[in-house]
Amino acid sequence: MRVGGYAGQVLFIDLTKEEVRKEPLDLELAKKFLGGFGLNCKYAWELLDPAVDPYAPENIIFMGMGPMLGTAAPAANKNSVMSKWPSTGTISPGTAGGDFGIHVKLSGYDQVIIRGKAKKPVYITIHGDDVEIRDAGELWGKDTYETTDLLWEKHGRNYSVVAMGTAGERLVNTTVCLIDKVTTWGKGGLPAIMGSKNLKAFMAYGAKGVPVMDPVRLTKRTRMILERFKAHSDYQKLVDLGTMDGFAGWADIHGMSMNNWSNRFPTEEAYRIYSPEYYMENIKAGRIADPTCPIGCKDHVRNRQGEFVGTDAYVSSFYGRVVHMASRCQVGSYERAVKAQHYYQLTGLCIHSYTALIDWAVDLYERGILTKEDTGGEELRHDFETAMYLSEQAANNVGLGGTLSQGYNKAMADIGRGCEKYAVHVKGMEPLYDPRINRMSGPEFSQVVNPRGAHAPQGAITLYMSKDEPPEKFRAWLEDRGVSEEALERIFPRPGYFNIGRMTPYGEDWVGFMNSVGMGCLRGRVDSFFQGQDWTEAYAAVTGVETSLEDFRKAARRNWNLLRALNVRAGFSRKDDVFPERWFEPLETIDRGTMTLCDYFGNPLDREDCEQLLEDYYDERGWDSKTGIPTTETLLESDLKDVAEDLKKRGYIS
Repeated sequence: MRVGGYAGQVLFIDLTKEEVRKEPLDLELAKKFLGGFGLNCKYAWELLDPAVDPYAPENIIFMGMGPMLGTAAPAANKNSVMSKWPSTGTISPGTAGGDFGIHVKLSGYDQVIIRGKAKKPVYITIHGDDVEIRDAGELWGKDTYETTDLLWEKHGRNYSVVAMGTAGERLVNTTVCLIDKVTTWGKGGLPAIMGSKNLKAFMAYGAKGVPVMDPVRLTKRTRMILERFKAHSDYQKLVDLGTMDGFAGWADIHGMSMNNWSNRFPTEEAYRIYSPEYYMENIKAGRIADPTCPIGCKDHVRNRQGEFVGTDAYVSSFYGRVVHMASRCQVGSYERAVKAQHYYQLTGLCIHSYTALIDWAVDLYERGILTKEDTGGEELRHDFETAMYLSEQAANNVGLGGTLSQGYNKAMADIGRGCEKYAVHVKGMEPLYDPRINRMSGPEFSQVVNPRGAHAPQGAITLYMSKDEPPEKFRAWLEDRGVSEEALERIFPRPGYFNIGRMTPYGEDWVGFMNSVGMGCLRGRVDSFFQGQDWTEAYAAVTGVETSLEDFRKAARRNWNLLRALNVRAGFSRKDDVFPERWFEPLETIDRGTMTLCDYFGNPLDREDCEQLLEDYYDERGWDSKTGIPTTETLLESDLKDVAEDLKKRGYIS
């Protein structure tokens, strides 16, 4: 049977041996795991030593493209990366839009697998059948923008460039790569892995096309989806504002934590300094969208006035980055936030991860755990000067900033003195959302159970569950995405209530599905315009394989079970799915009084309640409630017999 969507090859690159080889893609395997994230999990299971040091040559970078990537379907631009992250020690995925994954696909490759360590700095070029490992001596020491510009100048702007900054060269693991100066695969420390491999950048340009089995059917479905977007009353607002459209929700409903998760940034202050109106008049320089995305979530920002006039940056999800500079570091103005973002983009520092560590360090200083002897004589405050001082140290991996730049796990060990008591993290990764402010909804709970660490997989059920929405809205979303009636009865045991522990797996699975096929946006502001049938129709039109939402869900659950098993072999289990202690403490606010941990409906939660939600989650997933490990029965139901046998042999399951 002929199958569309897949390019048909797997590209292996060994930097130690300076060897490039290609193998045919196993199409049956691809259909089973869908592609992208799913195939990354499968190859990682087979090829990656779970005990490998993240900085060792034996650590592997897996990249997966997915069958929908590179087609004309809306938001068909997501590619997935996986490795053993140095910041957490987890074997975890990241997802990015942009052009890079599309050009790899158009060069003829569904998967790229990079291992080894080059003798000297190198970069990789992928152009159709021509794949080369090239000398990067002139690029070493350059920032991400300089690296990208030099490679474009040498090879042409047709190429999409993935570059790491100078922080990655120094093995700073609170870092991100930049794709064409804008988008990233997210936090975890991929640049540090690249730095350990002497891999400065990789780039791709392809023009082979993606086989689509029924172009007419795909065009028809695509038009239907786009018509829904354009007919919506908020469509132009979403296009104009991007993620800044969500300002009101963030500032007022979801809230922004500050002072190391002990306070909430005042809503009135947020509106005064960081309003959408000020953004439009003084900050916005342009909007950027991923290929085939109807709205876009990326920004070109530039200071039109103030102390840093003319400073600009290209950023993904600008408001999320403003949040961390505004509330965590309290820099005091949009202009300072843009200045900091510009520095982070150049060096590759992750604004999500490192601002949390700055916030923690200031708390430690105020408590007397850190002193001026630790800080190089500087007084640490929640202000712009402290943020930039520690960030510059981090990028150079020196001083206290350098200690913080290695993430919570190593920083806690290096600092000592009881500092771990004040570190708010899960598996060494900082949360994004505080359940005392927005209550224990999808994004808050998923931060605890995600194998990656305190990261919320983005999707309608796991992101932006505003507490003013009725439970029926979430039930309708689940029904439309193919969740069974039997499961819905467990999730919604009575009117006006849902169990977030039982609901979360279905949001996670759906995100895993989208990351596997390479189509769909993980943000609710785009996902809400899609219907379940859109994916079955588009997938069938591209691949020629008729399927159902139930089939997609089965494959997605298989992939998530495999991700969990990968991390079980790396030593993770229920003992690591820990609710941060800070969440059980009252949160004092200036404008909302005292806020405490509650469920979505305002009912108080204590540790016992949270542990019960955790057990409900495990039960819904078919994982052992004591260990958080997928049971033999669950693995066999997911057609993962080899995984079950391996975990049994290692003594993890019976």
